[in-house]
Amino acid sequence: MNRKKWSGLINWLKYLPLLLCLLSIVLFFCSRDNLSIESLLNYSPESPLLAVGMLLLLSASKSLSVFFPMMVLQIVGGHLFSVLVALLVNTLGMVIILTLPYWIGRFSGSDTVAKLLIKYPKLDAAVKTQQNNCFFVCFFLRVISILPGDIVSMYFGATRTPFWLYLWASSLGTMPGVITSTLMGSALNEPGSPLFLGSVFLTLFLSLSSLLLHRCHKKKLDK
Repeated sequence: MNRKKWSGLINWLKYLPLLLCLLSIVLFFCSRDNLSIESLLNYSPESPLLAVGMLLLLSASKSLSVFFPMMVLQIVGGHLFSVLVALLVNTLGMVIILTLPYWIGRFSGSDTVAKLLIKYPKLDAAVKTQQNNCFFVCFFLRVISILPGDIVSMYFGATRTPFWLYLWASSLGTMPGVITSTLMGSALNEPGSPLFLGSVFLTLFLSLSSLLLHRCHKKKLDK
């Protein structure tokens, strides 16, 4: 195969991950009734290893579907396992969810970003500013939780943010939500217990705090 044909094949392959994302979105909307907390608990295998495999596979699928909430999987994990095991499983699932969209963006979107940077110098300057503060930007966007997480991951991949720095900052920003969702799942059968009510309160507190941080940051940018 000559270089021209090989280059054309590579260009076509770059669209494959995005097509998988679109397919996952369609499948999600077709089967979303079966992806509730109750349904997933009913379908969960009795074997702990198989249940872990199911959650990790769903985490990989979630990272392609964009719309499916990560919190659902973490609550299921918190209910199926002890708190410590659930935290380990949910953390691994979180790493999968952060990693796959990043590499999809890096593989499929980097050429598009490069063309936009050439065409729009101001965008180039904005990306360079982000790269100089990429740890803070990665962490901040996870904490405020305003944008879809998978889209954020694809963006950082497309702009070639250093992977390990991105993963570390994003994990720190996402971890509070993982902990509260896991605790909520562990007390799912006791909705009136202090643990369940406390985890719900912490989840609401994190959501309101993220909105407040977003508004404060937006006002600062506007000034």
